[in-house]
Amino acid sequence: MDTRQIDEAIDKYVNERMKASRKSAADRFLSYAYLKYAGDELGDFMRKVRGLSRYYIDFLKVMENPFKGPELAWFASMITVGVVSCYMMGDEGSRLAGIFIFSGTLVHAWALLRMVAKKWRDIGVMIAIYREIIDIIDKESTAAA
Repeated sequence: MDTRQIDEAIDKYVNERMKASRKSAADRFLSYAYLKYAGDELGDFMRKVRGLSRYYIDFLKVMENPFKGPELAWFASMITVGVVSCYMMGDEGSRLAGIFIFSGTLVHAWALLRMVAKKWRDIGVMIAIYREIIDIIDKESTAAA
């Protein structure tokens, strides 16, 4: 069984879940699984979907930390520029430039905070959707047994 087929099934669930309710997305996912796979292949497919969903959850938990990506470099450069602009504001000849640079640093800090908040929200939603897939598979496997 190819990983692309498993990814396709997960993507179909995620796209349907973004548009419709959980029940509708679950029904479409299960319909896809039962129509595409039968017998022993269905159990194998469900185990692989569960495993890949768990992998995605673990991966997203690592990515959820905003200071493990480019945000850390952006934050460090903002601090450096902010310190330099404070130094410039202390000098009479470069005070105006220091004020402009510091205000730009504040604007970029606000943009960074918004980006981090959006990233946390989006990753949290994706983790919840992948957990839903695992719950659907667990319910289906206990109902089949």
